[in-house]
Amino acid sequence: MHVSLISLMGATALAMAAPAFAATPKPADPPTAGPLDAATFYKGMWYEQARTPTGLTRGCEYATTEHGRDSKGRITVRDACLKGGPQGKESAIAGIGTLKDPGQNAALEVKYRFGPFRPVRTYRIIAAGPAGEWHISAEPGFEKVYIFTRAIAPPLSEVEALISRVRAIGYAGEIEVLKTPGRD
Repeated sequence: MHVSLISLMGATALAMAAPAFAATPKPADPPTAGPLDAATFYKGMWYEQARTPTGLTRGCEYATTEHGRDSKGRITVRDACLKGGPQGKESAIAGIGTLKDPGQNAALEVKYRFGPFRPVRTYRIIAAGPAGEWHISAEPGFEKVYIFTRAIAPPLSEVEALISRVRAIGYAGEIEVLKTPGRD
């Protein structure tokens, strides 16, 4: 009976504290940057300059995302990075992307092939350069962000300006600047 009373008291305290925890709002998903020209935006190489670090990506530098088309006209996606420096071992994953917002073309769902696994990620373009020279993408929930440029190694001041843009949109999480050929 004593244990039950303690459990009940603990459950009551937890229930009373729950609103305090729930009161910490997550940032809302920012609007997407569309409309984008899918034929040019999802074509060629993008160089990742900064991102939210994760266990999978930590230590993986010189990162790229390459878009193309397969024989069925679908968007192909290949994400790669190097572990251990510019001559390091490549880590890569590839998949097929589907635009989830036709006409806006700023939300791409990618079904990756990773051995027997088929992880799915949706990337939302939340800001893009007027000439398609850079973009910022985020996963739904605005918990992870990625900053890409068409230039391999833009000046660090440009990367920092893009990070400031992400902060102005409302992202408060950690961001790491990646090593890039020519700026490492």
